[in-house]
Amino acid sequence: MSRLLVTQYQAEVEKIIRYGGSKKETSIRNAFERLLNDYCKPRNYLLVPELDFKTKFNTTVFPDGTIKDAIRLEHGWWESKDEYDKLDLEIEKKFEKGYPDENILFEDSQNAVLIQNSREVGRVAMRDADALDRLLNIFVDYERPEVRDFRAAITKFKEDIPSILEKLRETIQAAEKENQQFRDRRNAFLEVCRQSINPEIEIFDVHEMLIQHILTEDIFTNIFHESQFHRENNIARELSAMIDTFFTGTTRRNTLKSIEYYYAVIRRSSENIANHHEKQKFLKALYENFYKAYNPKAADRLGIVYTPNEIVRFMIESADYLVHKHFGKLLSDEGVEILDPCTGTGTYVTELIEYLPAHKLEHKYKHEIHCNEMAILPYYIANLNIEFTYAQKMNKYEEFKNICLVDTLDHCGFEGKQFDLFAMSVQNTARIQNQNDRKISVIIGNPPYNAWQENFNQNNANRVYGQIDKQIKATYIKQGTAQNQIAVYDMYTRFYRWASDRLGKNGLVAFITNRSFIDSQTFDGLRRCLADEFDYIYIVDTQSDVRSNPKISGTKNNVFGIQTGVAIMFLVKVAKE
Repeated sequence: MSRLLVTQYQAEVEKIIRYGGSKKETSIRNAFERLLNDYCKPRNYLLVPELDFKTKFNTTVFPDGTIKDAIRLEHGWWESKDEYDKLDLEIEKKFEKGYPDENILFEDSQNAVLIQNSREVGRVAMRDADALDRLLNIFVDYERPEVRDFRAAITKFKEDIPSILEKLRETIQAAEKENQQFRDRRNAFLEVCRQSINPEIEIFDVHEMLIQHILTEDIFTNIFHESQFHRENNIARELSAMIDTFFTGTTRRNTLKSIEYYYAVIRRSSENIANHHEKQKFLKALYENFYKAYNPKAADRLGIVYTPNEIVRFMIESADYLVHKHFGKLLSDEGVEILDPCTGTGTYVTELIEYLPAHKLEHKYKHEIHCNEMAILPYYIANLNIEFTYAQKMNKYEEFKNICLVDTLDHCGFEGKQFDLFAMSVQNTARIQNQNDRKISVIIGNPPYNAWQENFNQNNANRVYGQIDKQIKATYIKQGTAQNQIAVYDMYTRFYRWASDRLGKNGLVAFITNRSFIDSQTFDGLRRCLADEFDYIYIVDTQSDVRSNPKISGTKNNVFGIQTGVAIMFLVKVAKE
């Protein structure tokens, strides 16, 4: 099969030269890029063009292509040259500039040269299909030591994490019994969490937040070297103060020494990442792997798989178009307030920062972009990603004060909801109060949903939300005709109910969710209510439900790599004159 790909490439190059009359690199390199991607696909790799690479000279170069995997690790590089260039001389020049020499392929449409570990391991004429096929397979199959170490570290981390968690929990329990200073700080923080995140939080949940903070601090420090986040962020600061009462010196070293290899591998893997977008994606991939090892059941329940940036950008651009179409405004206009109620690692907000024009961004960033996250670990990551994206674009650091550690569905009273503030909680609860007082125009995001569960009745269901569930019963359930409507209490339908109530008289909701609401009889009540409550509804069905579409199978046809179908819905509410 791969040899056929080579012959198709050769025919395409001949056609380009025949039609265009040019053998220049810029004319024909796209054909080779497509060929390389075809070799990458069966291995679940992707060839990313013109990606930054930080050299050993601390400079940045841009190879024509970088082979990446889903964890954002680099497997090889490709550099295309003109037929008219002297290939060996060009190779020498690139290495003088600090180009990687572990696994890099050079070609000039006539010859291909593969360098691995600073040594030439293959040189073939590109007209020889068999030889080129063999060389490309050697190139794409090469596993860099860093990649091998990283995969081994993740596997070992999954094996070691249960014993580490047991040690940490024992250490925290000892502090509960013997350390009054710890108990005082824990009690104050627990009350804050009940007020600002959700009222059902228990001491166990605070302990888990402490554990996540302890286990991830080194990751943040090494990926975002400049960050003082764990010392400056209001929630992180309080957790650190708690940790400092019991987890120091010998106790810390002895507890964490068995997973130092994990942090060491992350340090090595991240040190060549120059591009802040890649840092964000690497951190997201780390988070998904970490959380699935740390708490696989919660990862399933909360839908710990984050939205591809391409989907996010499509939703932002579509929202901007619809806001302009129906209201004559743009997302960048003053007065258009935007909220991501379940921000995860901050992908929607970071993409929004990239999308908005720089001259409008400062006001939006300070006053009109809001987001919430209920889990401590993605909250940290979102905060870092948002602040770094803004700093990269605006060339100055500005704290992002509109992110709240809060369970959005527990705070649906909106205007005037007051909190009994402890001194240490002022920042987070004040942020929540400020958000609740704002008139939100656009709600956008990816609500959690039970992506791997065929129905809501499975064992890993989510908890009750009194006020939202009461609203669902009075609307979606009341209007429904199905005998069993328990699935209507899925997390994503709760977010639709919340967003419908939260929006002002004019506004837009844009969510990507499970697609079951489109044609399932169970959701006929939801469809009736949405049609009644909104003036315009736009749906993009990705046709990716494996169980209902016999033409597809597995997970490769779904942008999230899951079997459940997904859809994007835009809901527009226009005030009557």
